Amino acid sequence: MEQSIQLQVKQDSIWKNKQFIYLLASSVFSSLGASMFLFTQSWYIVTILNLQAAVGFVMIGSTLPQIFLLFIGGVIADRWDKTRLMFWSDLTRVILIFSLVIVLVAYAVIPIFVFVIYAVAFGVLGAFFYPARDSIIPMITEDHNLTKANSLIQGTNQLSMLAGPLVCGVLITLFNFQTTFFIVAILLAAGTLPLYFMRESKVEKERVEGTPLKKELMEGLLYIKGSSLLQGLLLISVLINLIIVGPLFMGLPIFVRNVLDGTALSYSLIEGSLSIGLLIGSIIMFAWNTNRHRGKIALYSLLCLSFSYLLFSQTTTFTTGLATIFLVGGFIQITTLPVISIIQRQVSKEYLGRIMSLMTISSMGLTPISYGVTSMLLTVGLTIQDIMFWSSLILIVVTIGVILSARQIRATH
Repeated sequence: MEQSIQLQVKQDSIWKNKQFIYLLASSVFSSLGASMFLFTQSWYIVTILNLQAAVGFVMIGSTLPQIFLLFIGGVIADRWDKTRLMFWSDLTRVILIFSLVIVLVAYAVIPIFVFVIYAVAFGVLGAFFYPARDSIIPMITEDHNLTKANSLIQGTNQLSMLAGPLVCGVLITLFNFQTTFFIVAILLAAGTLPLYFMRESKVEKERVEGTPLKKELMEGLLYIKGSSLLQGLLLISVLINLIIVGPLFMGLPIFVRNVLDGTALSYSLIEGSLSIGLLIGSIIMFAWNTNRHRGKIALYSLLCLSFSYLLFSQTTTFTTGLATIFLVGGFIQITTLPVISIIQRQVSKEYLGRIMSLMTISSMGLTPISYGVTSMLLTVGLTIQDIMFWSSLILIVVTIGVILSARQIRATH
């Protein structure tokens, strides 16, 4: 009896799950390395090449290939060994960064097209890495620990976004760009090692032999078409990324300058408050680790997010701006993490890579559209405060409609 109790305790503890610890360790190094790479690359383009506008083209070069290839990456994640797919994707990134260091040593200045090529390569590799990572979590984690596992992975990403630029700022100041890129490569290499050991484990795999790629793509879309639950969950992701992301992330510096009458320091503090809110949201979901009523939590948190966004749009002081943007960040995580956990728990393992890739597409793919709509509205004369206000009202109305009509989501654990 005592041995049975000890076994149950071991199974219940996510910290004793060796496979997840390998994945978490890899995520820590890989996320930090990727964050540092993006910052160092952007700073090189701005300071050395003096091409501020070109940073946007490099970002597009990284984003567009990833959007177009994500669903194919999801199919391959369903078909092949997910750990090997992650390992080779990460290892290729390491080789790319080391080659960039060699180019930096060989040439005094790197032209912008080189960074565009590297950005495209990183985007392609990400399209295969992320669906594999997100779909392997439920295969190595018990159902009751899914929320905790996703919170740790997402929290790691948020910490990396905060720490990466700080670390890079110190490294570039003390050393140079070559040394900084070399350290980035070392961090990414450290991220591949846990995946190598994880590769040797008996992780559940779904292999599909001889099935045409096009057929598997259509099967994934038909799977979503036949599930009103998945359609509702994807709608939540669409609402957040289409209605909030564009006006908020693109309009934040405009809002700080024109509405709060702030400085560059004010903008950095507002953005820091948003990032800390995202991190705290992950910590709350980790501590809570709910495996019940996830659907209700996601829906009511989305409503709280809508009202927090409305409050931020109406703030006129820096202090209230810090407080309300913190709430926005926290509720974004409290909304999205249960949604991810529900999908990982409810979707058949053979389709999980494709469905998780669609979740990523719904966020990444809609972001440029949201940016474009926001730019268009600003062009025709609306203020950023007006855009945020009406966006939040639309989000509130739609969310209430979803809460009243989506009985299946409310009943989902």
